[in-house]
Amino acid sequence: MYRMLRRVEAKPYETWPGVTRRALALGEKILLLEISLKKGAVAPAHSHPNEQSGYIVRGRLRIRIGDETHELNPGDAYIIPPDVEHEARALEDTVVVEVFSPPHELLKKDLTGEV
Repeated sequence: MYRMLRRVEAKPYETWPGVTRRALALGEKILLLEISLKKGAVAPAHSHPNEQSGYIVRGRLRIRIGDETHELNPGDAYIIPPDVEHEARALEDTVVVEVFSPPHELLKKDLTGEV
């Protein structure tokens, strides 16, 4: 299954308060998302079996991956191995592009309508 959308076509979904996602592309092995976080918004601690990487487009993000915490700025990137607990806080309004591999089962429904 392959699916892509223009940003204006991608429906926004609130993942957590102040954290909105838009699924932009889905392949058999990857899912591409745009994540918008309002200043102070938190993605609480969680883990999943997917590898996850991200690129900071604008804003600043404090992210904890396992035991390490990083403050990231525009142009910075990160990688989260499968099953590693992570969390993030937006230090200002922030936009991140993220890739999940394999596609996150709970998020790919944003593009397919199925789980």
